Amino acid sequence: MLPIDRNSVRSELLKVITTLRDDWDYSGEITEQTGIFQDLGFESIDAVALGSAIEDHYNRSLPFAEFLMKANERNAKDVTIGELVTFVVDHLSRTGKKP
Repeated sequence: MLPIDRNSVRSELLKVITTLRDDWDYSGEITEQTGIFQDLGFESIDAVALGSAIEDHYNRSLPFAEFLMKANERNAKDVTIGELVTFVVDHLSRTGKKP
């Protein structure tokens, strides 16, 4: 198993996102500053699919809906890949399990 570190989680998340975005119209590089809604063109249903895909990938439940609600509560214009990576790293670390 890979250690829980930011670089490995980011790499794994980009694989998940790339798999989901086959039919999306985004061809730019995905970085930590990339917004999932404004840049990648996610709709709310896409975010739900992303959350499910991340849970499937790591084989555990994550409070993804809560993560999105907190972003909405702070009036964030978007959720960046970097924020998503931080969320996943934090929750994987809390469980003490490695991906």
